[in-house]
Amino acid sequence: MPMMMLAWIVVLLAGLPGLRICRAEDLLELSCSSDAQCSQFERGRCLDMVCICTARGAGERVTCSPLEKKLTNIIGGPCPCPMPHADCHPRWDQCLCSAGHVPSGDRRRCLPEAVAPGGECEFQRQCQLADRFSSCSGGQCICTSQFELHEGRCLAVLQSICGVDKDCGSCGASLCLTKVKKCGCAAGYVHNHNMTKCVTGSGYGASCEHSAQCKVKLGGDAKCLDHQCGCRPSHYPRRVANAVAKEEEPEEERITCEPIVPFGALCLHDGQCRMQSLLEETNGTAPAPMVCKWGECSCSESHRLEDNKCIRVESGASRMQHHPLAFLLLGLLQFTMILYYGV
Repeated sequence: MPMMMLAWIVVLLAGLPGLRICRAEDLLELSCSSDAQCSQFERGRCLDMVCICTARGAGERVTCSPLEKKLTNIIGGPCPCPMPHADCHPRWDQCLCSAGHVPSGDRRRCLPEAVAPGGECEFQRQCQLADRFSSCSGGQCICTSQFELHEGRCLAVLQSICGVDKDCGSCGASLCLTKVKKCGCAAGYVHNHNMTKCVTGSGYGASCEHSAQCKVKLGGDAKCLDHQCGCRPSHYPRRVANAVAKEEEPEEERITCEPIVPFGALCLHDGQCRMQSLLEETNGTAPAPMVCKWGECSCSESHRLEDNKCIRVESGASRMQHHPLAFLLLGLLQFTMILYYGV
C-alpha cells in the first residue's frame, strides 16, 4: 500500500504545471546586452538581446554550452597557451606559434623557424633558412657534402690543398679552410662540377652545371635540371621584393623557391596561404585559392575543395554557358518565340 501511494504522489507531482524536469541548458542565462556577457559560452556573441553560439569554423548556430577553461598543449587548440613561444590569437581564440617560430611535427611545441649550423633541428627547412647549404641530420644542422663550416657559414670546398689564403688565388678562391687544409669559396660562390675553381651562383632559368649553383640565389630547395636552374617539385618559384633606398640603384631581381602550401596548413594571416608563382603574376586580379581561417589555410569563397586542393568555382553565368542543357533550353526558347510571336 505505501508503494502504491508513493507512485500516485509521483504522478501527481509530474502533472503539476509548475513542476518539470530541467535540462542543463535550461539553467543557462542567455539574455544579454553585449558580447562580453556571452563570453561564458563557446564562441558566443550577443544578438537581439540573446546569446547565440556558432560551430567552430562555420556560421551554423548550435546550442550554447559553457566555456571550458582548460589548458591545451596543441598548437591550433583553444587558449590559454602554456607552450613557450605560443600566442593566443585574439580573433580565433587559438594557440598559434609566435613570429619566428613554427609548429613541431606533433603540434605540441613551437620551434625556431631558422636554425644556424650546429643548432638543434627537426625539419630540413629550419637549417636551410639560416644557411642554404645546411641540412638537418640526426637532429642537428650540419653542412652538406662538399661544404665546410667556417666562421658560422657553410662554404664550398675545392680539391686544392693550402696552408694560407694566398695559396688559393690561382683557383678563384679567396680563403684557405685551415680545418681541412683545402681552398674554399667565399660566400655567394660555389665550386664548379669538378671542384677545381669557384663560380658564381645562377638565378631562376639560368644555365648551371650542378644544383649548388642554383641554391646560391634560389635557396636550399633549388635544383639544376637539364642544365637550367629551377625548383624541386615540392616548391614553386616566387618573386621576392627588394627593399631599396631612394638613392640606391635597384638590385637584381630576386626569385626564391618556396614550399607549396598544402590545404589545412597552420597560418596567422592570408599571406601565408597564398602562393603566387611567376606564371600567375600576369593575372593579378585572379582570386586567391586559399585564405587563413581559424588558423588553417582553407578554400576561399571562389574555390571549392577537390582531392585536397582548392579548385576555382565558375560563376553561374559561366556554368550555364558550358552546361550541356544550355543549348537545348536556348533552342526551346527560340521555338516558343517563333510559335507565339512569329519572330
